[in-house]
Order: sequence, then C-alpha cells, then structure tokens
Amino acid sequence: MDSNKINNFMDDVRSDLKNLDELINYYDFLGNHSIRTIVFNPENDQSFFEGAVVAILDQRYREFFRSKFNVEMDEIVRLDMLEIIKANVPNIRKKLDD
Repeated sequence: MDSNKINNFMDDVRSDLKNLDELINYYDFLGNHSIRTIVFNPENDQSFFEGAVVAILDQRYREFFRSKFNVEMDEIVRLDMLEIIKANVPNIRKKLDD
C-alpha cells in the first residue's frame, strides 16, 4: 500500500480524535455502546476504561480503513493507529466525564 495513503489515514485518525464532540456523536458512544454505563462505575479502573475505548475505536477505524482502501489493515499500521488512540484516551475520558 502507498505510504502517502497510510499517512493520510493516520492524519484522519488524529484529526478525528481532536474533534471529540463529533467523534462521540458519530460513533454514538453514549447511545449504542452505553460506554458511560459500562466504564463509569466505581468497580472499574482506568485500564478497563482504556481497554473499552481502544477496542471500540480500533474496530471502527479498522472498518473505516477496510472500506476506504478495500484491504485489511496490516499489523504495523494497526499498531501505529493504536498508539494514536491510546494517546487520546485521557482527552476522551475527560470529555465523557463532562
């Protein structure tokens, strides 16, 4: 796959994660996934929250990649994408806590 296309995809992921209001509305975190119910209760810790958010976004971005390029994401691209997602977890948590 063309590295420019992959770089553009990664830029799209970064951009998407910077616009949390649209991201939360688009993926309907609070509706379909009931993320507030699942991850915000006293028995759950930080790692559970991170795992839930990362898993949801990983699935969504892999589907987006597949639909955009008509191929499966390779593991190197996926690892880079996961690092971008993990770097944004604190911002996502803060936004969902509001």
